[in-house]
Amino acid sequence: MKRSSIILSAFIIAIFSVVSASAQDKPAEPAKPKAEDTKKESPIAGVKWDVVISAPGQDYAGVLKIEKSGDTYKGSVTTELGEAPLAGIKVDGDSFTSTITVNAQGQVIDGTMSGKVKDGKISGEMNLSGLGSIPFTGKKS
Repeated sequence: MKRSSIILSAFIIAIFSVVSASAQDKPAEPAKPKAEDTKKESPIAGVKWDVVISAPGQDYAGVLKIEKSGDTYKGSVTTELGEAPLAGIKVDGDSFTSTITVNAQGQVIDGTMSGKVKDGKISGEMNLSGLGSIPFTGKKS
């Protein structure tokens, strides 16, 4: 009986040793990043941009705002001429595109607007029907 207890004890110790050793041989799995950690926020959204729109013959100071609203974006450009809403905004990293509707002295002009952030500054262009490409530049407010 004593001998069988010793053999059983030795067997149990051997099993624990093997299990313990095999657990130590396994490399630790790297921590998986959380979903929110893998999504980098765009430097465009949630920032007010002081912009200068270089229309032919005159520069207009204004504010460009793009905000994230759920899974979509909303925004506008406001100058001394009024507010021009942005629609269909698509943000891809440090770039954006949208449609824009400008009310110029009672005349509604549709077009597109696109821009990119680089080194903390934004630049791009508006393409308005009948007026062509109008560049803009800006910095954070």
